[in-house]
Amino acid sequence: MVSEMDAMNMDERQRHSWLLANRFTLFLIGTTWVGMIVWEFSNGRTPVFLISMIPSFALVRFFSYRYYQRIPHDSGA
Repeated sequence: MVSEMDAMNMDERQRHSWLLANRFTLFLIGTTWVGMIVWEFSNGRTPVFLISMIPSFALVRFFSYRYYQRIPHDSGA
């Protein structure tokens, strides 16, 4: 399977930077999400949807990991 890193012909240094940027982006989204939950609580509202989506996304990630772990992958060669 060709990844976006392969499509952009990245070397190892660029791949590492790309993965770090992805990690930072996920961290930023997570902290923003938590901030939105805190904001809703501070305004007297219960953010049921925001809170319920946290385990939902975790389950989607877990099951997609399990799925991709089981299917055969080509070596990229």
